[in-house]
Amino acid sequence: MRKLGLAVLCLVSTTATGRQPSPPTSHPNALPTVSIDDMAWQMLVAALEESKTASPAVRAKVMLEFAKQLDQDNKKSDELTVLREAYLATLQVQAMKYDTVSTVQGDVQRAIMKNLGPEPLEALLPHMNEGQRGLAFDLLVTRYTADKNWDRAMDAVRRAPRDNWFPFAPVFELMKALPSGQVGARREIFATEYAIYRDGWISAGGLAQVVERFWRELPREQVVELIPIILKGFMRGQIYFIKRPIYFYDQEKPKYLAILRELDATKAEQWERDEQKTWDEVRKQGPGWVTSEQMRRRQAAMGSLPQEPANPMPNTKPPGSPKPRVVAGCLEDEPWCQQNRVEHALESVKEHLLKRETELAKQGIARGYWIALSQWKLDTDPVDPNQVPKTEWPSTLNWQIFSILATRISAEYALDQIKKIPDPEIRLLTKTAVARVWLNHPPSFPCPSLRSNYHNEGTCIGYRAYLPNELFRWENYWE
Repeated sequence: MRKLGLAVLCLVSTTATGRQPSPPTSHPNALPTVSIDDMAWQMLVAALEESKTASPAVRAKVMLEFAKQLDQDNKKSDELTVLREAYLATLQVQAMKYDTVSTVQGDVQRAIMKNLGPEPLEALLPHMNEGQRGLAFDLLVTRYTADKNWDRAMDAVRRAPRDNWFPFAPVFELMKALPSGQVGARREIFATEYAIYRDGWISAGGLAQVVERFWRELPREQVVELIPIILKGFMRGQIYFIKRPIYFYDQEKPKYLAILRELDATKAEQWERDEQKTWDEVRKQGPGWVTSEQMRRRQAAMGSLPQEPANPMPNTKPPGSPKPRVVAGCLEDEPWCQQNRVEHALESVKEHLLKRETELAKQGIARGYWIALSQWKLDTDPVDPNQVPKTEWPSTLNWQIFSILATRISAEYALDQIKKIPDPEIRLLTKTAVARVWLNHPPSFPCPSLRSNYHNEGTCIGYRAYLPNELFRWENYWE
């Protein structure tokens, strides 16, 4: 943040922010009146300064929100500096069992692309791991396609990861958008995807749309090879379903068999002759999409068998921690129970606010704070601590949401409530969120997924916490 020091000082000034502080009252002994905008901007600048000593994930999140506000004020140069520093801060996050720091990294990448364009994102590529490079090339190919910058789009395709992180969906959109005469470019893209398939990183089903749409422009031998494998995949999807049958094969067979018949009538006849036998083979193979042949190709592409980590994370709860523990009146392995309590409390506060029942609304906010506190005690359990960055803790999210609701009563009341948050970094994140809401009219609030099961066992699930309609808009959720 060395480059940012002078910028921050400038941003607090009226010339940089474009905000004039409210004039003092006429009484000589009266304190000057400060507008909500001025107070929020001061909070945001103070949060940025405080974040310098925070953990890397928290620092990155505060910087990200500060940069979003800079974009609102059209301070692109400062925004670029802050977003770059935010991304670099995420690289300092200590490895945890659940790599949810990628959530903040992804948000930074999207903000860079949306507000500043592809060049700053390209500059960060050397700092990215494979997964983050995958997202970056998704964004780059999408942007270059939208700009009809075919040369840059194809260059991005050539530099993209050659495994399951390849940007298949954006590249398919690129293939559709390329001018009709760009047959060579489409064949080049298909050759890359076919090589990724041959290395075992994806199933043939990943190439189904490409084959169906562009088969006339693709190498005949490879299309003929792929169609029977694609049809087998459709059979598997029809047999092994989760909630209800999805008749992939019955729906898709006519299209692909017609292509195969035109390219190789003998192969098409053989498929129809052996169809029942193929059904039996697929049932015998089971629901797995990764076949032994795919795994062999994948391992060959990697050069060796995958190695187990030297000290894998334990899959059982450490001794000395009773199970199950109680969180907000729920058992810790009942995330739906915690979710219901949060949503009921939010709905109650909303109704009381709409009816101007201030004292009852305060009681609801107090209940929300109690739920967050109970979750935080589990988050910080020294025997079994939360193993995702603090920015993603359920306690963090809930303190933020109920603090934002508290601002509907008054700014002073909300700030008094935030002081009750025992965790300094969560207080920092909450003040940042509140400041962002105050500075945006209508307000926007980032709603990250809530990681409910985050300890040594179980899976991670997400849900959207419900804010009152006045404080929530879908377009803000999908930022």
